[in-house]
Order: sequence, then structure tokens, then C-alpha cells
Amino acid sequence: MYKINFLAFLILFLCISPINAKEQSARVFIDAPERVCWFNSSKYSEGALIKQFDQVYICSHRYTNQPDSPLVWLQMNERGEIKRLDLRGKIRVH
Repeated sequence: MYKINFLAFLILFLCISPINAKEQSARVFIDAPERVCWFNSSKYSEGALIKQFDQVYICSHRYTNQPDSPLVWLQMNERGEIKRLDLRGKIRVH
């Protein structure tokens, strides 16, 4: 009687083990890409200022009307205003 119970328990255990192994397998979580500007292998957040060759640059959106656009280094003039490219009426090919 005990042998039959033991064999039944062993068969049941062996059948359930692969199901549990699949549920406990490693899971991979992918983080969203960071929105940063890079300079000298360092990350800078939006609004960061750097000075290079007597020019000041700010980490800002590439396009003013798209707040989700990628962050890039943009040059600033002497009054602290960002110099942006005027793309109206021009065709750009990448």
C-alpha cells in the first residue's frame, strides 16, 4: 500500500516539476531608453550647460514644438538664447 502511494506521489511530482520550472524561468525586463545628452562619456539631463571653445551649449529638445524629440546639444548666443535651425521652406535629406 505504501509503495503504491509513494509511486503515485513520485509520478505526480515528476509531472508537475516541469510546469513549475517554466513559470520560474528568468525574465528579462527592458528599460526605456534614457533621454540624455552625452559629452565626454558622461550623461547630462535637459537644461545642462557646457562650455567648449568659448561657446556655450545647452542640452535641449531638437525641435521646439516636439517635447518628445531627442535631446541634443544646441549652441547659445551671447544673450543666452538658443540658436535653432530655421527649417521652414527647406528640404532636408538624411
